[in-house]
Amino acid sequence: MERNNNPRLARTNNNPKLTEEVISALERDAFLRPQTLSMQVLADNDGVVTLVGSIESELDRKTAIDIASRVPGVNSVDNQLTLMGRESSVRPDADVQQEILEQIRADPTLERPERFHVRLHYGVAYVEGTVESEEEHDSVLAAIHRVPGVQGIEDRLELHIPMYKSQSPQR
Repeated sequence: MERNNNPRLARTNNNPKLTEEVISALERDAFLRPQTLSMQVLADNDGVVTLVGSIESELDRKTAIDIASRVPGVNSVDNQLTLMGRESSVRPDADVQQEILEQIRADPTLERPERFHVRLHYGVAYVEGTVESEEEHDSVLAAIHRVPGVQGIEDRLELHIPMYKSQSPQR
Protein backbone atom coordinates (compact mmCIF):
# COMPACT_ATOMS: atom_id res chain seq x y z
CA MET A 1 0.00 0.00 0.00
CA GLU A 2 1.33 3.42 -0.88
CA ARG A 3 2.20 5.71 1.97
CA ASN A 4 2.75 9.46 1.54
CA ASN A 5 3.67 9.38 -2.16
CA ASN A 6 1.56 12.43 -2.99
CA PRO A 7 3.37 15.53 -1.66
CA ARG A 8 0.18 17.63 -1.88
CA LEU A 9 -1.56 15.30 0.60
CA ALA A 10 1.42 14.12 2.63
CA ARG A 11 1.38 17.18 4.88
CA THR A 12 -1.96 15.99 6.32
CA ASN A 13 -0.50 12.62 7.32
CA ASN A 14 0.71 13.54 10.79
CA ASN A 15 -0.73 10.48 12.59
CA PRO A 16 1.31 7.49 11.38
CA LYS A 17 -0.07 5.17 14.09
CA LEU A 18 -3.68 5.75 12.99
CA THR A 19 -2.61 5.48 9.34
CA GLU A 20 -1.10 2.04 10.00
CA GLU A 21 -4.17 0.87 11.96
CA VAL A 22 -6.48 1.83 9.08
CA ILE A 23 -4.17 0.17 6.53
CA SER A 24 -4.10 -3.01 8.62
CA ALA A 25 -7.90 -3.05 8.90
CA LEU A 26 -8.28 -2.60 5.13
CA GLU A 27 -5.74 -5.32 4.39
CA ARG A 28 -7.62 -7.81 6.61
CA ASP A 29 -10.66 -7.64 4.31
CA ALA A 30 -10.32 -10.48 1.78
CA PHE A 31 -12.31 -8.65 -0.91
CA LEU A 32 -10.38 -5.39 -0.61
CA ARG A 33 -6.89 -6.80 -0.05
CA PRO A 34 -5.82 -6.76 -3.74
CA GLN A 35 -7.07 -3.20 -4.18
CA THR A 36 -5.33 -1.78 -1.13
CA LEU A 37 -2.09 -1.81 -3.13
CA SER A 38 -3.35 1.16 -5.18
CA MET A 39 -4.89 3.03 -2.24
CA GLN A 40 -3.23 5.72 -0.17
CA VAL A 41 -4.28 6.25 3.45
CA LEU A 42 -3.60 9.49 5.30
CA ALA A 43 -4.58 10.33 8.86
CA ASP A 44 -4.26 13.48 10.92
CA ASN A 45 -4.28 14.12 14.65
CA ASP A 46 -7.96 15.12 14.57
CA GLY A 47 -8.92 11.58 13.53
CA VAL A 48 -9.67 12.53 9.92
CA VAL A 49 -8.66 9.75 7.53
CA THR A 50 -8.35 10.40 3.80
CA LEU A 51 -8.61 7.48 1.37
CA VAL A 52 -7.04 8.30 -2.00
CA GLY A 53 -6.72 6.20 -5.15
CA SER A 54 -8.84 4.09 -7.42
CA ILE A 55 -11.07 1.17 -6.59
CA GLU A 56 -13.02 -1.36 -8.66
CA SER A 57 -16.61 -0.85 -7.50
CA GLU A 58 -18.95 1.32 -5.50
CA LEU A 59 -19.44 -1.58 -3.09
CA ASP A 60 -15.67 -1.75 -2.53
CA ARG A 61 -15.56 1.99 -1.99
CA LYS A 62 -18.35 1.81 0.59
CA THR A 63 -16.67 -1.17 2.24
CA ALA A 64 -13.34 0.68 2.50
CA ILE A 65 -15.04 3.73 4.02
CA ASP A 66 -16.98 1.55 6.47
CA ILE A 67 -13.87 -0.36 7.55
CA ALA A 68 -11.84 2.83 7.98
CA SER A 69 -14.61 4.53 9.97
CA ARG A 70 -14.76 1.62 12.45
CA VAL A 71 -11.09 1.89 13.41
CA PRO A 72 -10.80 3.33 16.94
CA GLY A 73 -9.61 6.92 16.77
CA VAL A 74 -11.17 7.68 13.38
CA ASN A 75 -13.66 10.55 13.63
CA SER A 76 -14.40 10.95 9.92
CA VAL A 77 -13.37 9.57 6.54
CA ASP A 78 -12.64 11.83 3.57
CA ASN A 79 -13.45 9.71 0.52
CA GLN A 80 -11.16 10.56 -2.39
CA LEU A 81 -11.50 7.12 -4.02
CA THR A 82 -12.52 6.99 -7.67
CA LEU A 83 -14.10 4.12 -9.57
CA MET A 84 -11.85 2.61 -12.21
CA GLY A 85 -13.48 -0.74 -12.96
CA ARG A 86 -16.19 -1.86 -15.31
CA GLU A 87 -18.66 -0.35 -12.84
CA SER A 88 -17.52 3.20 -13.42
CA SER A 89 -20.76 3.64 -15.33
CA VAL A 90 -24.09 2.66 -13.79
CA ARG A 91 -25.61 -0.61 -15.00
CA PRO A 92 -29.33 -1.33 -15.10
CA ASP A 93 -30.60 -3.42 -12.17
CA ALA A 94 -31.96 -6.12 -14.50
CA ASP A 95 -28.51 -6.64 -16.07
CA VAL A 96 -26.81 -6.81 -12.68
CA GLN A 97 -29.43 -9.19 -11.31
CA GLN A 98 -29.02 -11.51 -14.32
CA GLU A 99 -25.25 -11.57 -13.91
CA ILE A 100 -25.57 -12.32 -10.17
CA LEU A 101 -27.81 -15.30 -10.93
CA GLU A 102 -25.31 -16.50 -13.55
CA GLN A 103 -22.46 -16.21 -11.03
CA ILE A 104 -24.41 -18.20 -8.43
CA ARG A 105 -25.32 -20.91 -10.98
CA ALA A 106 -21.71 -21.10 -12.19
CA ASP A 107 -20.25 -21.58 -8.69
CA PRO A 108 -19.38 -25.29 -8.36
CA THR A 109 -19.51 -25.11 -4.56
CA LEU A 110 -23.21 -24.17 -4.57
CA GLU A 111 -25.56 -27.11 -4.99
CA ARG A 112 -29.14 -26.38 -6.04
CA PRO A 113 -28.63 -22.69 -6.90
CA GLU A 114 -32.39 -22.33 -7.45
CA ARG A 115 -32.63 -22.07 -3.62
CA PHE A 116 -31.31 -18.53 -3.81
CA HIS A 117 -33.44 -15.58 -4.82
CA VAL A 118 -31.91 -12.23 -5.70
CA ARG A 119 -33.59 -8.97 -6.56
CA LEU A 120 -31.99 -5.62 -7.13
CA HIS A 121 -33.24 -2.19 -6.20
CA TYR A 122 -31.06 0.78 -7.18
CA GLY A 123 -27.97 -1.42 -7.20
CA VAL A 124 -28.62 -3.06 -3.81
CA ALA A 125 -28.83 -6.85 -4.07
CA TYR A 126 -31.39 -8.45 -1.75
CA VAL A 127 -30.51 -12.12 -1.42
CA GLU A 128 -32.80 -14.68 0.22
CA GLY A 129 -32.68 -18.42 0.61
CA THR A 130 -31.38 -21.15 2.84
CA VAL A 131 -27.72 -22.10 3.14
CA GLU A 132 -26.46 -25.26 4.79
CA SER A 133 -23.07 -23.98 5.99
CA GLU A 134 -21.07 -20.82 6.62
CA GLU A 135 -18.93 -21.73 3.60
CA GLU A 136 -22.01 -21.83 1.38
CA HIS A 137 -23.14 -18.48 2.82
CA ASP A 138 -19.76 -16.94 2.03
CA SER A 139 -19.81 -18.40 -1.52
CA VAL A 140 -23.20 -16.82 -2.27
CA LEU A 141 -22.06 -13.41 -1.00
CA ALA A 142 -18.75 -13.70 -2.88
CA ALA A 143 -20.62 -14.47 -6.12
CA ILE A 144 -22.73 -11.33 -5.65
CA HIS A 145 -19.72 -9.24 -4.68
CA ARG A 146 -17.89 -10.17 -7.91
CA VAL A 147 -20.56 -8.58 -10.10
CA PRO A 148 -19.90 -5.00 -11.22
CA GLY A 149 -22.81 -2.70 -10.49
CA VAL A 150 -23.64 -4.07 -7.04
CA GLN A 151 -23.86 -1.05 -4.74
CA GLY A 152 -24.66 -3.03 -1.60
CA ILE A 153 -25.84 -6.41 -0.35
CA GLU A 154 -28.81 -7.01 1.93
CA ASP A 155 -28.08 -10.48 3.31
CA ARG A 156 -31.31 -12.29 4.14
CA LEU A 157 -29.89 -15.79 3.90
CA GLU A 158 -30.89 -18.25 6.60
CA LEU A 159 -28.54 -20.90 7.90
CA HIS A 160 -30.17 -24.32 8.18
CA ILE A 161 -27.89 -27.18 9.11
CA PRO A 162 -29.56 -30.49 8.25
CA MET A 163 -30.06 -32.71 11.26
CA TYR A 164 -29.51 -36.40 10.80
CA LYS A 165 -31.27 -38.80 13.14
CA SER A 166 -28.91 -41.27 14.60
CA GLN A 167 -30.03 -44.86 14.66
CA SER A 168 -30.54 -45.88 18.27
CA PRO A 169 -30.03 -49.56 19.04
CA GLN A 170 -33.36 -51.28 19.58
CA ARG A 171 -33.94 -53.05 22.85
